[in-house]
Amino acid sequence: MSTPTIRSVETVPLRSTLEEPFGYAQAWVGERTALLVRIEADDGTVGWGECWGPIAGTRETITDLLAPMIEGEDPTAVRRLHREMYDATRAAYQSIVPLPAISGVDVALWDLRGKLAGESVASLLGGRRREDVRAYATGHYFKHDASLAEQYDRIAAEAAENADRLGAVKAKIGLSHVGYGPEEDIELVRRIREAVGEDVHVMADANYAYDAATARRVGRALEDLDVYWFEEPVPPEDHDGYAALSDALDVRVTGGECHTPAEIADLLAAGALDIVQPDVCNVGGLSSASDVATRAEAAGTPVVPHVWGTPVAIAASLQLIATFDGQAEPWLEFDNSSNPLREDLGIGGFDVSDDGRVSVPDGPGLGIEIDRGGLEKHRIEE
Repeated sequence: MSTPTIRSVETVPLRSTLEEPFGYAQAWVGERTALLVRIEADDGTVGWGECWGPIAGTRETITDLLAPMIEGEDPTAVRRLHREMYDATRAAYQSIVPLPAISGVDVALWDLRGKLAGESVASLLGGRRREDVRAYATGHYFKHDASLAEQYDRIAAEAAENADRLGAVKAKIGLSHVGYGPEEDIELVRRIREAVGEDVHVMADANYAYDAATARRVGRALEDLDVYWFEEPVPPEDHDGYAALSDALDVRVTGGECHTPAEIADLLAAGALDIVQPDVCNVGGLSSASDVATRAEAAGTPVVPHVWGTPVAIAASLQLIATFDGQAEPWLEFDNSSNPLREDLGIGGFDVSDDGRVSVPDGPGLGIEIDRGGLEKHRIEE
């Protein structure tokens, strides 16, 4: 029996306008977009991947540079193809490697390889060690055209509702984006803590809103509020700031969604991260994310992938988390913000238990099926 080859690589751009925009420390979100990657083998088997970030540029990188490289190749040779894509794009761009584009292709290749083998991606990555993962709710974003009092009330109420369902929530801070400051951020977290109670895990995500001195002051207040971790306190480039905060604060300092694998390695070597948060769709795909997890495990540092996409991103992250060996209880970031793409693209959704655990899909590949109707509903006409 001959080995299948890659027949085609297709990009699928998607967009959905939101009824109510929401914000975080760096931007307002008025629409949800995604660039999916569809790879078909010559026997008709299809793998799906997802890229982080804007569609423009990433789509052209895939169609003009990466697709011609891998069409006709063995789709099961994922690690080799990943390395060749990395080397080719580094040579082409020199100053950057377009990791979001590589990520989408890499995830699709792992999905395709798993379907061809009749195995889950977790099994192919080293072994499925758990059937479900505890989740925490991301959401609680800033409300558009709301007063500070309304921000507090609406966000705290949303957090209380999510806490009842999942038992853990993440607060978004960085209200400077809507005209306030660190003291209002601290008060927001205090209101959320009051709303959810003492037994609920509360995380705080600044989306790099602060300089190191301000982050230290906010971090001290978060310690008093029993916050579980302080995410992206300073800009991604401020490695020294991460290291200083990790050393100075008792609250866990986390980051990684905006970092390359090499940058994460440097941060780990400096002891600058208490928890590492690579995004499968941004760090270079499952190949890179699994390498980051292996490195972090060797350093004794937990990994909690950043997840903020469609069912493809969620399933890929679950498959990765299912392989973690050194963590007794890893987390899944479970986005609860408005996203029609997340709701419409997956058939069946993700099973969430009464105690806030999400099942790892057990089918071949990523273990999910794409809803073609949802795909066509949100596809951008080219």
